[in-house]
Amino acid sequence: MITPRSLLAAIPGKRELLARGLKYTGTLAALERSLERKPGLVVFTYHRVMEAADNPFYDRVVSATPASFRTRMDWIKTRFDLPILDEVLDHLETGRPWPKPAALVTLDDGTRDNFTTAAPILAERGIPALFFIPTMYLESPRLPWWDMAAYLIKQSRASRLTIPRPGQAPVVVNLEDMPRDQAVQAVIAPFVQEPIEEIERILVELRRQTQVPVDEAFLGRELFMNWDQARELVAGSSRFAIGSHGHGHDRLADLSALAQREELGESRRILEKRLSRKVIALAYPYGKPSDYTEETKTIAAEVGYRVAFCTTEGINDPAAIDRFAVKRFNCGQSDSVTLLRTRVALRAVLESLGPSAPCKNPGLRPGL
Repeated sequence: MITPRSLLAAIPGKRELLARGLKYTGTLAALERSLERKPGLVVFTYHRVMEAADNPFYDRVVSATPASFRTRMDWIKTRFDLPILDEVLDHLETGRPWPKPAALVTLDDGTRDNFTTAAPILAERGIPALFFIPTMYLESPRLPWWDMAAYLIKQSRASRLTIPRPGQAPVVVNLEDMPRDQAVQAVIAPFVQEPIEEIERILVELRRQTQVPVDEAFLGRELFMNWDQARELVAGSSRFAIGSHGHGHDRLADLSALAQREELGESRRILEKRLSRKVIALAYPYGKPSDYTEETKTIAAEVGYRVAFCTTEGINDPAAIDRFAVKRFNCGQSDSVTLLRTRVALRAVLESLGPSAPCKNPGLRPGL
């Protein structure tokens, strides 16, 4: 049966169409006044900035092409005040309001494109940014599990993959009929919330079935920036800062209190030793409310962090925000400037109507 919902679902790019409609009718400009009436901090999260066609790994963590990143940064430059991290922290710790809407750009995962591509674009425009690094991947280069899975599937000559799931039907992928990017997503999506032990088992099975040779250390060095580049990043601009993204990018809610303390403390110690500067900011790996706990926030403060970022979407009011759950807008490949404007404006309107509940971020992907 054809319904209005099914018709809407069949329209490609419907979010973009809605955003354009709001813009051209003047509604978007009216909605944006909510942010002007009660200015807050808008944090934008990016992962990889590169041409997706050049990516041998997981496509869903490519946030923007270099061209689209430039366009978005031009908008941010003209639309927001752009405080550095210390200024953001001062507002959050004191509750001092923003005189006008402010924005902070964050980039997660410490991949090399953040240094070679994103950082020069930001520097040209004088835009402050905060880079979150999972220290294990720089200390001992390797691939995150989602990138390893994507690499194996993209390189495989097998015609069919069958990944068993305990107590559930196996994940079956026909590589002869399905585009590789769809096959990658079909394999990765069911396992995003699985514990690391189960994910390791899946990778062993993928290696066995794909028979793809992997020099993981080489691929890891190619994917992530190195410590010299990280030091150059913060030495070259007072507007750039580096924070922790955990040590092994583990889901903190799955760990014991002792393991969380080791994960967060070790990452901070390594960063401070390697960079010769204080590290005060943390981004929870994955970052959804189910990926960290109240205990996680307490531990983060106890090991020396002064602010922590999650992936719940929203505007940060210094007078009301939890400093250890700073909200962020995750930016994806499909986010035009008009769509980003619309997302921010609609969230500002919703929050002006009352307390906002955590919202499922449509752009959320592993690797946050």
